[in-house]
Amino acid sequence: MPDKPNWLKCLLPAVGDTLKWNEPLWAEPSKPRGKPDKIGEQQVIAKVLSIHEIIELEVINVEKISPAPAPVKVKIGDIIRRKKPSIALGNPHKLVN
Repeated sequence: MPDKPNWLKCLLPAVGDTLKWNEPLWAEPSKPRGKPDKIGEQQVIAKVLSIHEIIELEVINVEKISPAPAPVKVKIGDIIRRKKPSIALGNPHKLVN
């Protein structure tokens, strides 16, 4: 039986860490200058490639965690960039071996 991965709350990620966090899924705005509506949530697992003003990550897994019919916005293998506060809002956890 495979061991379940251990995830610990992560306040300061480092290069090489594998992070897991939740982020919102947004609908396209109905007006040209309208505010988008939150239509769901996705859980992202990604490896930290670099940390500067913005964190660069490679997506390992992404899963829609809300029942709403919202498409997932990133794919496995994508290189994404997120601000530190954006990840902090998603309750980030770090994989511990």
